[in-house]
Amino acid sequence: MKKTGFFLLILSLCMVLRATAQDSVMSDIVVKAPQIAVFAPLYLDSAYDAAGSYRYGRMLPRYLNPGLDFYQGVAFALDSLDKEELGVQVNIYDTKAKTSVFKLADSGALDSTDVILGAVSGAEYLDLATIAKEKKIPFFSVTYPNDGGVRENPYVLIVNPRLNTHLQALYHYTLKNHGTDNIILFRRKGAADNRISGVFKSLNETNSGVLLKIREVILNTDFTPENIAAVLNKDKENLIIGGSLDDAFGKKLIAAASSLSAGYKITLLGMPTWAGFNELESAEAAKIPIVLSTSFFNPGTESEFVTAFAQQYANATYTYPSEAAFRGFELMYQYSHLLERYQKTDLLNNISTNEYQVLTDFDFKPVYLNKQSISPDFYENKRIYLIRRLNDSVEKLN
Repeated sequence: MKKTGFFLLILSLCMVLRATAQDSVMSDIVVKAPQIAVFAPLYLDSAYDAAGSYRYGRMLPRYLNPGLDFYQGVAFALDSLDKEELGVQVNIYDTKAKTSVFKLADSGALDSTDVILGAVSGAEYLDLATIAKEKKIPFFSVTYPNDGGVRENPYVLIVNPRLNTHLQALYHYTLKNHGTDNIILFRRKGAADNRISGVFKSLNETNSGVLLKIREVILNTDFTPENIAAVLNKDKENLIIGGSLDDAFGKKLIAAASSLSAGYKITLLGMPTWAGFNELESAEAAKIPIVLSTSFFNPGTESEFVTAFAQQYANATYTYPSEAAFRGFELMYQYSHLLERYQKTDLLNNISTNEYQVLTDFDFKPVYLNKQSISPDFYENKRIYLIRRLNDSVEKLN
């Protein structure tokens, strides 16, 4: 993957990181309070050999992109904050460094930290959640759409909503807009798809009966458009729900449903994992409405911020900013301002305020998985955008 401009920028970043801190830690980008710690997988130790030479020549391995994109967004936000003369001290830590997060915490490096922003997942997420609770530091989990089993930890804030939250939004959209349609949920056989259909069933059941008539159809991996057509109704609107997170299944369902557009009135309701599918760009798929859920909506050139940020990003990297880059910018910018205004002690009471909003609406709500708990298990961003794709256009529905 060749990105010459981005490579030069990242190479200079790596050199700065290695020159200024041990174990790939960059400190004091802006030596002012309040303090924010940023954790991202930068892989700086693996990018260099024992002699200190960059391992990949003029190439930038794909696995480096998410962490570096997030870092770049943070860096651009710091430029903006500096121009506004907002005082904030930011320390950036490479989660793939040799020093563990716990060793870092034990050293006292996080003792004065007011907020943690983490583009992390898995064990790194759990480690930061533990440290956040111990040190009472709000931890924004930026990219991981999972609670990871965290319980009674009001310092964890999940930015990228969990699957159940997406499914709730998709169900309520169906209830409001497709109540009289022929509704079919297509899925595979297996526990993963059982979970999705189970959420729809639980939302659909009331004491007086079901709210929607949803037919569930289990398909084999070699299903055809004819298998889909067999349960469609030529005389009604048909809502097809893609009830699986399996990429191959989702892509095949898009193609099959699209091929039937001439004979049936079809709306396709997809999973949040569909957002990056190239199949959505096909001429056939453009003929039917496809509704998806997402926690991040990019309005493109309709937004002055997106246009300006994309140009700034392209000037530095020769690429269009990814969602991780946008997230890095907006979270650093918005919560730096909110920290300055409300301080650490009152931040959690104001985490969903739209002051200083850049692009995304955030609606953090406390989640109590045990109704008897006094303390929230975590906070979760409940703002789900529903978007509809049709005729090569993308429309935000809510």
